[in-house]
Amino acid sequence: MLVKALKYIAMGYLGGIFVHSLFFSDVHIIQISLILFVIAVVMATLSRKYLFAALICIGAGIGIFHYSTTINHNEQHILDMFVENNEFISLEGKIISYPINHESYTSFVVGIENLLFRDQSLDVTTQVLVKTDNYTNYEYGMYVATKGEIKKPEAFETDSGRIFDYDKFLAKDDIYYTMSFAESSIIDIGEPSVVRSLYAFKKTFLDVIYKNIPSPESGLLAGILFGEKEALGQELEDKFRIVGLMHIVVLSGYNVSIIINVFMKFLIFLPRSLRAILAVLGIISFALLVGAGPTVIRASIMAVFIVLANIVSRPYVIERGLFIAGIIMVILNPRILLFDISFQLSFLATYGLIALSPWLEEKFKKLPKAFAIRESAVATIAAQIMVAPLIIYSIGEFSVISPVVNVLVLFAVPYAMAFGFISAVAGLIIPIVAMPLSFIAIYLLKYQLIVVDLFSNIPYANISFPPFHFIFMIIMYVGIFWWVKKIQTKNDERQA
Repeated sequence: MLVKALKYIAMGYLGGIFVHSLFFSDVHIIQISLILFVIAVVMATLSRKYLFAALICIGAGIGIFHYSTTINHNEQHILDMFVENNEFISLEGKIISYPINHESYTSFVVGIENLLFRDQSLDVTTQVLVKTDNYTNYEYGMYVATKGEIKKPEAFETDSGRIFDYDKFLAKDDIYYTMSFAESSIIDIGEPSVVRSLYAFKKTFLDVIYKNIPSPESGLLAGILFGEKEALGQELEDKFRIVGLMHIVVLSGYNVSIIINVFMKFLIFLPRSLRAILAVLGIISFALLVGAGPTVIRASIMAVFIVLANIVSRPYVIERGLFIAGIIMVILNPRILLFDISFQLSFLATYGLIALSPWLEEKFKKLPKAFAIRESAVATIAAQIMVAPLIIYSIGEFSVISPVVNVLVLFAVPYAMAFGFISAVAGLIIPIVAMPLSFIAIYLLKYQLIVVDLFSNIPYANISFPPFHFIFMIIMYVGIFWWVKKIQTKNDERQA
């Protein structure tokens, strides 16, 4: 009963956040929340059969109110006067994100601590996305002085005719301003911290990879190990997108699951409780190391649930774990529900694997298990069925050859990750030992690049769709969920 009640509250909570994201300002939030609570009390009082509807109303009120508390209106508008006048300003602050090196610039988020304008020092607290030269070795935690024209991010039209709400995408991380072509310099190296140490290790690790493995293979390894898709370059990144293989270079749940499985097997000789503690610490460290994006957080939370379930010897219901992970992430940041497509795709793809894999396994039982052919085909098609409407609506492109390419490539990814990682570790300790391991990793990576290059040149490998109203996407998902429910009902009847 309690689990069912929490389920209805969670449904209402997500619904409240969704509605607030689309329609509400914060002017009457308290009144709206109170009205929902009053409706819930009235419904629960009238009849027991309205109890769950009342719980949904309570959840919706909580969701609407919680969403409003995460928006800092002061930070949203504190620099607007400089934007309106196209002013150049100087600011000083701390780098609070992992600096990303693009082909022609470096980007990072600065938490402003001091703003200089016309020889006056202003006490300002907000965050700005800075894009500057890529010649300076910026690191997380450093203090920088930056000069440039401050702008507010705006929605823009993509090549496929879609409108990308860039302002809302950045606002989900409390970033309300950008500064492009900025002049930046380091004014203080900052204080040591755990997160900074992890980022420093990541950078050292990547330096070894770039030294021992040539490009573009090194860029692919940086992507599948650490999600550094920028290391691929724009041309190669476009090819991965055409063949539907971007999920291996943006550190998807697939990559995370491989790393977690290897880590757990490595600790198998330890007592269960100690193994669980080390596994949880390892999962948290890895999530921080790679930047703790939505995909990594979701996969990491689910992995922690698996570990904890093992400690208490309770069966782990993976579907429940997925939804708990999603709820936790939305509680931590409600704005990702509607304005973070990577969260949405990651959640839907994982749900597709859970809901459709058993059915597809039966359909594809004639496919060989060798080289993970059946596993790759099932995983790819299950995920693609569930993410297709969102991708077509949001991006306007869909790869029709993705299942074939995934079958040809995915079996090689774990081995490339393993040999690439071990060769990098060896390169840090005994460089001469790293060479033969690097050669193996290079050829595994080269194989993947050859497959991608070959299939990306096939005509109509990637189909484009014109823009359409989101209601049609909703209709598609209603049909998919109805079909999934029908499959699961038949499966339950067969087992009964």
